[in-house]
Amino acid sequence: MSATLYELIRMAFPELKELPLPDEPELFSNFEAWINQLYPNLMRLDGLDVQQNGIAECHRLQQLQIDLDELKSHIQDEMSTFYNMYESSDLEEEYEEDQLHAYDFEFTYKVILSNIQMFVEPYDLAVLAIEQDQPYWMLVPENDELIQNIIHHFGLVFSASEPMLRID
Repeated sequence: MSATLYELIRMAFPELKELPLPDEPELFSNFEAWINQLYPNLMRLDGLDVQQNGIAECHRLQQLQIDLDELKSHIQDEMSTFYNMYESSDLEEEYEEDQLHAYDFEFTYKVILSNIQMFVEPYDLAVLAIEQDQPYWMLVPENDELIQNIIHHFGLVFSASEPMLRID
């Protein structure tokens, strides 16, 4: 089962074809180390620090020579709008503080990933996200069948507790 997932990932990242599978391929930490062995391919989002989003390190974004400053600027502009709303007293009265923090992280996560998706769409790439305490993302070829198979087999190997989804 895990061998199928790794073969699908090799289709998305051909440079990984020659790498042997990890000893315990069902451990997410081994998957992360394997996929990032040659280049940063699986990026982590830090919910506490919006700037730590993996954009600058992402190998595919570098290969495509995406204007990272422009991408970061788009994200920052969208985040500024949210922060202005977040600081309004009406919002604080309407929601508990922990609800605001949960919404803040979810919003941040969506803003970052949707902006990345917007910038890579012209290159026939898609963003896949792994939902965890600290979410991860990767860029894969825009191929519906490949993406569906990666998501399905990822769920089989790593369980539904760490679901993978496509960012639209």
